[in-house]
Amino acid sequence: MKRLENNTTISTVSLVKCQGYENSNVEAAIEKALELIGGIEHYVRSGDSVLLKINLLTGDIPEKAVTTHPAIVRAMIRQVRKAGGIPLVGDCSGYEGKPNQNRYLDACRSSGIMQVCEEEKAQIVHLSAESIEVRNESGRLYKNFILSKQVMDADILISLPKLKTHGLTLFTGGVKNNFGCITGLNKAKMHLRAQDPETFSQMLVDLLGIVQPDLTVMDAVVGMEGNGPSNGTPKEVNAILASIDPVALDAVACKMVGIDPFMVPSTRLAHEQGMGTGDISNITIVGESLANMHIDDFKFPSGTASFFRARGLMRFIRGMLVAKPYLVKENCQKCWICVEHCPSGALSKKGDYPSFDHKKCIRCYCCQELCPGNAIELKTPFLARFV
Repeated sequence: MKRLENNTTISTVSLVKCQGYENSNVEAAIEKALELIGGIEHYVRSGDSVLLKINLLTGDIPEKAVTTHPAIVRAMIRQVRKAGGIPLVGDCSGYEGKPNQNRYLDACRSSGIMQVCEEEKAQIVHLSAESIEVRNESGRLYKNFILSKQVMDADILISLPKLKTHGLTLFTGGVKNNFGCITGLNKAKMHLRAQDPETFSQMLVDLLGIVQPDLTVMDAVVGMEGNGPSNGTPKEVNAILASIDPVALDAVACKMVGIDPFMVPSTRLAHEQGMGTGDISNITIVGESLANMHIDDFKFPSGTASFFRARGLMRFIRGMLVAKPYLVKENCQKCWICVEHCPSGALSKKGDYPSFDHKKCIRCYCCQELCPGNAIELKTPFLARFV
């Protein structure tokens, strides 16, 4: 990022076309995206330990477009090695709940990440295995975070987010991928403390004050539209994006799929607080033009009314307008992951199936995000259909 005389920050984002996950296509696209912003050697030096922080929300297969695609991980491992770095691959997967190495490795295996790491002889690291409390004195609302020690110990952090919609924050990309640096059920605790989109997004911005990736490379070859981040529909976007500024990268990705970047609270708040550039007019896009890559029919989450701030009367209004989660019994695998992760205690074991108490539900949608059987459906209240 560079700063002009009027204190306006200019960021650069590379945007490269990539059609399909064939290894040759992905490797060529990622190499070009990195070359456009200086090349991998500009960020990684020989001997650096380089953590490739993936999005491993669940253990879904790559075709469901929930996680960072293994082909992206393979290409980045090779890029890091090209610069002489030591690649490490990992995440604090929400699928784990409490730190659970077996469940984590199962997710790595079923998502295709483990196979790639074995073939490329790169180490998979279990980021939730060891925690450290880190303080951000400049945080607006949140100054203390329980983070993965391995994230803080890495010489270089490269974030590999997936372009997806999100029921709470509308969009999840580079800034939101940092949330996966919080270990175990500490993520659920943060959801309980930050219940509305505005507060949750400020938490992400405060976290960005601590976890600042040296580079962000987005998998937007096949993104997710609809009710993301795990139960939406795969959508071909055919793009790779790269930047040192995850805020600017998110802004470009949003603009590409028809979302006003400042409708995403984390982008707006980060921009306002000088944590990155969210204004498209102050972002230099190199490679493809936005006009050539624009997606016209991208579908947004059904719960977009969640942008009502949950304070006072607005909390009551939000309760009548925001989509509520309901159980689809025929899809339920009775794994109880939803009950384990619910930060507000709105889900419990009653009988043979999880039971909802919607009076306790804070609309964080953790249950929907982490359900492996697509058994949680978001239903928009009757009144909201007219708003």
